[in-house]
Amino acid sequence: MAATYTCLDMIAIYRKEPATETHTSQSASTRADASDAQLAERDAELLYIGNTGTVEFDLTLPTRGANGSGIIWSSSDNRWIRPDGAVRQPEYGRGDRDVTLTATVRHGEATATRAFHVRVLEQANRIRVSEVFPIDATVRAGASFDLPMYTAVRADDGRLLSQRIDWQSGTARMAGPDGWTGTFHGVIDRTDIPVTATVHARSDDPAIARNRTSDAAGNNLVPIPLSHVRLTGDGVLAGNQARRLAFLRTVDDDRLLVEFRRASGLDTRGAQAMTGWDAPDSLLRGHTTGHCLSAYALAYATSGDGTIKRKLDYVVDSLAEVQRAFSAKPGFHPGFLSAYAEDQFDQLERYAPYPTIWAPYYTLHKILAGLLDAWRWAGNRTALDVATGIGDWVYARLSRLPHEQLQRMWGMYIAGEFGGMNESLADLYGFTHDPRHLAAARLFDNDRLMVPMRQRVDALGGLHANQHIPQVIGWVTLARAIGESRDDATRYAQEARFFCDAVLAHHLYAMGGTGKGEMFHQPDAIGALLADDTAESCATYNMLKLTTALYPHATADERRRYADFAELATVNHIAASTDHAHEGGSTYFMPTQPGGHKDFDADENSCCHGTGLESHFYYAQGVYYVAHTGDSTRDAAGGRSALIVTRYLNGTLRDPAADLDVTVRDEDPGQVTIDVRRLAANALRLHVPAWSVDGQSRPKANVRVDGEPVEARYGTDGDGGELVITPDALGRDALDDMRIELAFAPRMRLIPAPDRPELAAVAWGPYVLAALCDHDQLLDVPVDAAAPDAAFEREPGTLRFTHRATGLTFVPLFAIDRDRPYHLYVRTRR
Repeated sequence: MAATYTCLDMIAIYRKEPATETHTSQSASTRADASDAQLAERDAELLYIGNTGTVEFDLTLPTRGANGSGIIWSSSDNRWIRPDGAVRQPEYGRGDRDVTLTATVRHGEATATRAFHVRVLEQANRIRVSEVFPIDATVRAGASFDLPMYTAVRADDGRLLSQRIDWQSGTARMAGPDGWTGTFHGVIDRTDIPVTATVHARSDDPAIARNRTSDAAGNNLVPIPLSHVRLTGDGVLAGNQARRLAFLRTVDDDRLLVEFRRASGLDTRGAQAMTGWDAPDSLLRGHTTGHCLSAYALAYATSGDGTIKRKLDYVVDSLAEVQRAFSAKPGFHPGFLSAYAEDQFDQLERYAPYPTIWAPYYTLHKILAGLLDAWRWAGNRTALDVATGIGDWVYARLSRLPHEQLQRMWGMYIAGEFGGMNESLADLYGFTHDPRHLAAARLFDNDRLMVPMRQRVDALGGLHANQHIPQVIGWVTLARAIGESRDDATRYAQEARFFCDAVLAHHLYAMGGTGKGEMFHQPDAIGALLADDTAESCATYNMLKLTTALYPHATADERRRYADFAELATVNHIAASTDHAHEGGSTYFMPTQPGGHKDFDADENSCCHGTGLESHFYYAQGVYYVAHTGDSTRDAAGGRSALIVTRYLNGTLRDPAADLDVTVRDEDPGQVTIDVRRLAANALRLHVPAWSVDGQSRPKANVRVDGEPVEARYGTDGDGGELVITPDALGRDALDDMRIELAFAPRMRLIPAPDRPELAAVAWGPYVLAALCDHDQLLDVPVDAAAPDAAFEREPGTLRFTHRATGLTFVPLFAIDRDRPYHLYVRTRR
């Protein structure tokens, strides 16, 4: 969610006073003197605090009335106006804030109250710019187009930022004939800094994005669905999944539905109200229901559990009933579905700020995504029908709005956050083939994020991480839906690749999480940002979805990096984000400050609680692929098709492409056994993880087949990213009925903070380790970066490591339960 606050900060918003000016009187005692009441009422009426519609300075709040009454003030949001009148303006780009100040006026034994609606304006745009990155676009000749409303800039202090543009005469334009070039002028919003755009017209499809990249081996990769994989054994991933499944069985489905039924006029069946972000007075109510529906679908896909399937069907049928009830109510439009009325969407189109409204399309996305998951993973046709109604409603609502209005909406702080609406609508189009659904997905294009990516500038600093990562997943889904031969599809894909590569290379903490205070910061700012509110779990959940979506069409080098990230983030952040009980709790943030500890959200129903319901069923997503060369010739990998294994999960794969068992223990990740009964492919391509290296940091893996050593070679690109096993190399006709043993080489290593290399996280093999210590200052843990193994001793058969010089114990993050202080980063050198 788009916020720079914690869950506890939000509770005050749920209790926000009405944003209107009112005054009432009441007697504090039945013995109150009538004149006291009159005087208190009169002093309340006489109160004046100045212009409350455009507040930029501290307010003078009187503490004594004209008739001697005492006055005490309270604020509905102390972050922006304190009871003493001190005003704090939101940063530029965060939007204005509506706050209610309430005066309690006391005279004698009588009191009166009066409320003032105050709008605190965001700060002025004080940016000083050394470079405005060029805007150069190609459009279809003779067609209308819109100028982008944002561009990347470099500030005088070196920061890279996305800035809004005010164009002369607006954004809507008309292109000239073939060969025409137009130049347009504007300024950075609320400044006099000039911006110029150059636009070229062509009569054919505009070459917006050339130089397409493709898989180095020319492969068409098809993912094997996670529903064909079952985790087994007692490892941490299987245990997390089992606990989350057990929790989902206990969820009260009528409670999930209570606000939907209430809003649509249906009987609530006596269900207890939801809490936290789904409470009756929360403006996000209903989002957890969508997450839970996705979790049901994923849990059923990965387990086949009949109880979960029945719960899923009940929720879907109930939501269909709610959708019909809304459609029958006067003033509601066909297809609408939510846990509140349509007014939040109406207010967004009038640019109502947060917290007057709170991200209505974000909540709608969770509901839509849950319905599509119910169709995709559980085959519930009703879910697709309900989702289709939502898609029709969104198209009818947004297609009538001009580009400039949509950009203003999507650029609004929190109010305009829309999650992955573009992803879900593009997915819906894949099921319905209704062009309106594809068109609706593209209405969520967001210039604030897209234009800097198109300019190849990492201007993510200052953007909310999890607000924008889902949008990029939508670009990948749109590229697939549009068709890869189209230039606009290529543009979506290239922008998504640039975003993903920027995050992986420059915005990750050691465990794979990103963001502090939910926000992206400047590239490589890690060591300076160790705090208790780092690495929002939602962001990692979505980065894993993004790399999985990109993997099938990536280059060999990109595939290797995506696979390594998937293992890093899954094992060290997602696996560590769940409680060790059966309470359904998840971490909102993964603290990185010295002596930090985990907190688990089980009742607040935050965004990270919602994604945490789903994420442990995604472990097998993107683990197995079938690669087809697309021609009849034998490729360098040994045949027309190959089974690709990107990670090694303890479990089984049962699919027409392969029937195999994988055995690997948490305590011994370097030893992997793959028992193959049947493989309908001419090659097996096995990822070599980045942590398995020899003494010269070169990829290392030994292979045995049926007990005999095999000289399995690395992939054809020579990058060492995959081991390739073919029948020819084994003297076989097929890759069936065999045991493959892989020996990787886990070693101790350091993951330094790029901006403060003296600070580092310690890792062994796939696991990022944390020191167990309750001190709240940085620990000095000397380690020779050239020989880190020498600094530690491992307790045999465990994942506990002792630092020889200090005696500190290091363990994987997933082994640390709530309230246990730890140090993720330590000072390894002075």
